[in-house]
Amino acid sequence: MKFSQGIKRLGSLTVLGMTLALVTACSGISQADLDAAKQQLAAKQQEVTAVQQKLTAKEKEFEDLKKSAGKLEGVTPLVYTKVGPTPTPPAAPTPRPPGFVAPTPVPPDAATVNAVFPFTFYVETLTGHQVSEKVQYPSCVLNAQFRRGTHLVWRFEVFDTSTGKRLTSLDTPSIELVLSDGKKLPARFARKGGTGPWTWVAAWDVPANYPLGALGYQIVVKAKDGRTGAFDPNLVALVNKDRGIDQRLQIVD
Repeated sequence: MKFSQGIKRLGSLTVLGMTLALVTACSGISQADLDAAKQQLAAKQQEVTAVQQKLTAKEKEFEDLKKSAGKLEGVTPLVYTKVGPTPTPPAAPTPRPPGFVAPTPVPPDAATVNAVFPFTFYVETLTGHQVSEKVQYPSCVLNAQFRRGTHLVWRFEVFDTSTGKRLTSLDTPSIELVLSDGKKLPARFARKGGTGPWTWVAAWDVPANYPLGALGYQIVVKAKDGRTGAFDPNLVALVNKDRGIDQRLQIVD
């Protein structure tokens, strides 16, 4: 098909050249006019060649795309989420009896509400790289449940409440994460994924026989000026026994 089209174009140019020669012979066109016509013919030939080259490049690009698409046939994409059963809707609350009067809320202690701690924290827990045969979620995503035999990563930021400044490795000689069993995990100041923002990070491989349930831990800060502070999730309202909610970090099987 391509060859025949090229032959047709070449034949058309040949006929055009012969026509110019016959017209010149019969009508007595000057040599200058003939030269000008030849130049126009040469320019047209260059245009045809350029179009043919572009067409060839596009055809090659199309063939490469077809080959790439063929390689993906039969490939099953990884699916990291599962569709679980539809959760059972919560039971309707028991209606209040006639004449019920809700108790007056007790105001919080002013000293506690207005207390200013030396440091404030932003903490997140993420899945890490695969360290055992246990199925792990995609790495580096937020999670609050970690299976035994997986890699648990804490990333956090610490702010000095007296200055509003974010603490870096230049501001504090020691930040460590202490588990409820006394194990200490030193934190380091590093870039997320090697290219992301700088944060504090600590990591831990959950032992295969570690107790299940809520994982207690603290983040302990010791600043250069001697001040200390700690982040303790148990001091945060993460548990609502009346509603059966426990948002603390969990170790599951």
